[in-house]
Amino acid sequence: MTGASDTLDPIAAAEAGIAGSKHLIASVADDLSQQERWLAHYRLAERRRARRAKVWELIYWLELRRRRLARWLRRVALIALRLARTAAAFLWRTAIALSVILRRTATACYAWARPRAYALALTLAAWTLALLAWAATELRLLARATSNAAAIAAASIAHQSRILGAMVRRWLIAAWAWSRIEAARLARAAMASASTGAAWSAARSQALATSLRRETIQLASWTRKKTGHFSRASLATASLGFSWAKPAGQRADANHRALVIRPSTALISFEPRRAHLPAISGPAAPRPVSSRAVHASP
Repeated sequence: MTGASDTLDPIAAAEAGIAGSKHLIASVADDLSQQERWLAHYRLAERRRARRAKVWELIYWLELRRRRLARWLRRVALIALRLARTAAAFLWRTAIALSVILRRTATACYAWARPRAYALALTLAAWTLALLAWAATELRLLARATSNAAAIAAASIAHQSRILGAMVRRWLIAAWAWSRIEAARLARAAMASASTGAAWSAARSQALATSLRRETIQLASWTRKKTGHFSRASLATASLGFSWAKPAGQRADANHRALVIRPSTALISFEPRRAHLPAISGPAAPRPVSSRAVHASP
């Protein structure tokens, strides 16, 4: 009855259908979202699986390469070991054969060289004795020739020394004679030069003395003339002054001495009193002049 009522009510049925469609849409949307999430997880899982598959493939490939390399290295090692064993066996056999051959060769060489070495030693001993005898003979001859040469050289040196001594003696005699001649000539030349120099010096000294004497005489004459002129002028001046100062009728002193200039050997001479000359007295009177002062005056 309830289902009939539900079926018979169209509005309720429509509402129920709409509600069911909503639930269906919601469930479908939920399923779709779950499907998308599953697909996304599946894609991610597939990528990871592909990446893991590539890694496992690379690991598998590297393992294969490693196994191949190990197999190849094992083969190479085995080949090298076989070659080494073969080479060692060959070398061992070769070394044994060479040692045997060398031992036999050494034995044969020793057996061959022993008598020859003995003969060579005997030959060398004989040659040594012969060489020593020859050397002794040659040394005796050389010593004899050396002594003869030394004697000849000594005689030659003595002869040459005597000749050289005679030559040196002659040269010394000639040099001594030449030295004496040259010394005598040089002495004569020196004496002649000394005489000439002495004569020249005497002539020059005499000429100088004559010139000095002439100059001295001329200087003395000139000085005497100048002194005479000066004395006469001074006396004339003093006489005029005195005659002007004194009276004309004053008598002269009994001890009056007048200064007179005369041509004589002395430059100045003193004359006794004369009756007609005025006397000069007082501070202006002339004083006697000594010969030392006269010679000292210019």
